Amino acid sequence: MSRFKQLPPISPLAHFLAQHDDPFHRGFITRLDRSPVATKRILFFKAFALNIIVLLCLATLAAVTIVRDLYSPLPSQFRLAICITQDVLIGSAIMVLIRSTTIPFFLGECRLRILYGFRPSEVVIRKPPIIPTMLNNTEDQRMERYWRIATRAVNPDLLYSNASAILSPEYWTVEYSAVFDAIRRIADGEFEEDALEFAIWKQNNGIWNVCELWRMHEIMTNQQEVSMFRTFLTKSGKQELLAIWQDMLSCTLSGKATECSPSPRAYQVMVDKFAREGLDYETVWSHISEKKS
Repeated sequence: MSRFKQLPPISPLAHFLAQHDDPFHRGFITRLDRSPVATKRILFFKAFALNIIVLLCLATLAAVTIVRDLYSPLPSQFRLAICITQDVLIGSAIMVLIRSTTIPFFLGECRLRILYGFRPSEVVIRKPPIIPTMLNNTEDQRMERYWRIATRAVNPDLLYSNASAILSPEYWTVEYSAVFDAIRRIADGEFEEDALEFAIWKQNNGIWNVCELWRMHEIMTNQQEVSMFRTFLTKSGKQELLAIWQDMLSCTLSGKATECSPSPRAYQVMVDKFAREGLDYETVWSHISEKKS
C-alpha cells in the first residue's frame, strides 16, 4: 500500500489546504498533539511567564534607551546621528523578537486557549522547511527522509514559545489561522480530525498529495535506531510500551507473524498510550534519530 496519496480536488480537505497555502505552494506539515492535558497546561503557563518576562525586558530596554538619549553627554551635533543609529538597531531587534515570539503567542496561542481550552487531541499545523527533491529514491527511502525532516520540524522542544528555542535557527511557529479554521471545519463535519494525522501535504498542479508519515514504523529498518528505541523504553521502565510498539510492526495470523498495514485508529491508540506515559512518540524517534546521526 502506497503511503503517498492524492486528494480529490473537490474534497473539503483539499479546499481547506488550498485556502491556507502560500503563493510558493510550500504546503504543510500536520500532526495531532496527544500529549497529556496537564503537560499542555504546564508548557502554556511556562510560555506565558516567558513572554511576560520578554515584554518587561523589552520595555525596560526601551525606557533606558530613551533616558540615555535625553541625557546623553555627547555634543548636540553628534547626539542626533548616534541616537538615531542606535535606536534603529535596538528597535529592529525588538521588532524581530516581538514578531517571532510575543505576537504569535498572545494573538495565537492565548486566543486558542481562551476559545478551546486544553484538549486531549489538538491539531498542529506548520509550514514545512525546504524539502529536497528525491526523484531517484524509492518510496520507502523518500518517506524515511521526509519523516526525519518532519519530526525535526515539529519537535516541541523547538517551538517558538519555548525558552530553549528562542535562539535556535530551527525554531518554528504554528500556523494559527489554519488551526482555527481546521477546528471550525472539523466541528462542522467537513472532515475528520484524524485526516490531519502526522503527514506532509504538498500541492502540485492543483492536486494535493499527502505523504502519510504516521506509517513510518512500517518501514523502519535501521537496526541501530530500533535498538536505541528499545533501549530507551527499557531504561525508562516502559517495557509495556515496547510490547505495544512491537504489535504495530506485525500482525498475528493463525499463529504466524505477518507484516500488515495498521489502521490510523491502531496508530492513534498506540500514540495515546505513549502520551499517557508522558512520552511523545514522534519526538522520541526524533531524538533517537539525532543521536544516531
